[in-house]
Order: sequence, then structure tokens, then C-alpha cells
Amino acid sequence: MFEHRYREDKLHGVPEFPLDIYKVEHPADAYSILPVHWHSEMEIIYLAEGKAEFRIEDRRFAVSAGEALIVHPGELHSGINDQGVVICYYSIVFKLSWLSSFQADRIEELFLGPILLEKARLPALLSTSVGTPPVLLDHVRQLLIRYKQRSPGYEMSIKGLLFLLIADICQYGLIKRNEDQGKRPAREANQQIKKLLAYMEEHARDKLDLDQLAAVVSLSRSHFCKFFKTQTGMRPMEYLNFIRINQAANLLRTGSYNVLEAALESGYQHASYFSKWFKFYMNMTPSEYKAYYSTGL
Repeated sequence: MFEHRYREDKLHGVPEFPLDIYKVEHPADAYSILPVHWHSEMEIIYLAEGKAEFRIEDRRFAVSAGEALIVHPGELHSGINDQGVVICYYSIVFKLSWLSSFQADRIEELFLGPILLEKARLPALLSTSVGTPPVLLDHVRQLLIRYKQRSPGYEMSIKGLLFLLIADICQYGLIKRNEDQGKRPAREANQQIKKLLAYMEEHARDKLDLDQLAAVVSLSRSHFCKFFKTQTGMRPMEYLNFIRINQAANLLRTGSYNVLEAALESGYQHASYFSKWFKFYMNMTPSEYKAYYSTGL
């Protein structure tokens, strides 16, 4: 299960070691495995088991076990299980600026600086099927092992492995100039969808319709629906239900709300409609979900 946030405010790691790794597991019947969101850190997603489709902005990637994705800061990303298989992935989240030097040097000038300034990009997909050298994925796997073992000095080895990963990406000529950097349409679309998701999050309890949502980003109803689907991979009202269900799930986990109270508090007036969407996203009924968390599991 997950708690939805279109914009993660969670602190990843601690200031002196701004990196954290999350293991995420989903059963075969879970469709949404990563809710659409964005954050200011770099993220590496390593799929350990299964096969899934991930989106980064408007790009789709079919990812299999043993492959990885690199998500740059500020990029909207999400994932779905479109194969009906058990999913397990690791999310490595870290501040790219953590790798920067206190003094200007060639590493900063030639390699890290352009990435930090969004003038250059690391490859989004690391997969031998598209020609990724196996050593790059070996670095990611070794990083996960070092993090899990936490032997003395593991922090230094993890930082070193991130340097190695970027260095080898450069060695194999996989760093790309950011073609979207400075392009007004792409920049505006990114800002529009973030503005809209923030609005939907804030007003999720209210009665919202397509015309009202389209007005937030100054689009016609027809253009708005196409724009929203392109940016998120979901229909607007489907995504609104997605937000509401996650808000309801948060309330049920506290143990202070019964099912009806959680439904009403999240913007649902009909229990049957609420239960239908809840089971669609959480793979269990609201009552089962509340009972599951009341056990302390």
C-alpha cells in the first residue's frame, strides 16, 4: 500500500547523508505500483522482480527485472503493473548536489555541473536490451547490496558507486545534451500539470467537474482531457478518485475514522461508489483495509 503525494515533501535520508532506499512490493493484482509524483532529488528505480510500465513525464518505458530507470529532479513519474505479476522494486533517492565538490574542479565543470544545471541528462533507461553496458547495472546492484549490509564505511562506498555510475555513463557516451532545456512548450506543460495536481490535491473534497479543472490551466474541456492523459497516463476524474482514495486510506490507517466517515471526509457521498474505487486502487475493501492496519501490520 502507499500514501499518495503528487509532490513529495518527505525528507530522504538525513542532511549529512541525503540518500535513502525504499523497497516496494506489490501483489500480482495491484495495478498502480507507483503513484504519479515528483521531487527535487534524483531517483534510480531498480526493478528486482516482475515486469512493469513506468512513465517519466510523457515517455513510457517497459521495464523488466534486472533493469533500472533514472529519474531527474522535478520530473513527474509513475508506474503501473500491466502484466498482472508480482512486483518488487527498489527506489534509490538522493540529492545530486551531494556529489558536488566544495571547490570548483574538472568533475564539477565537465560532468556534474551540466547535469545539475539541466544542460545534460543521464539515460532514462538502463537495460541491456537497448545496449546499456552491464557494468552500469552492476553498479546499481552493488549499491543496493552495500546499503543493505551497512558495513563500516558503507556511506563512502555508496557515494563512490554513484560517482562510478556517472563516470561510466560518460565513458560509454551515454550522457545526452538536454534538448528540452529552455523549450518553452515543454516547460509550460510541466508547470501546468504541477499546478493542476496541486489544485486537485487541495480541493479533492469539493465537487469538481471537467470544466472547472480545465479552467485552472486555461484549456478547453477537450484539450484539457487530452493534455491530462498525456501528462499523467490517467483520465482526470480517474486521477481525482485516486487522490480521494489515498486520502481516505490515510484516515482509515489512523484508526480514528470508520469507513463512512473516511468516505465523507474524502469527498464521497455514496458508500457503494467509494467502496468500488477503494477496492480498485487498494485491492481490498475499506473494511478489510481498516482491519488490516488495526492489527499493527
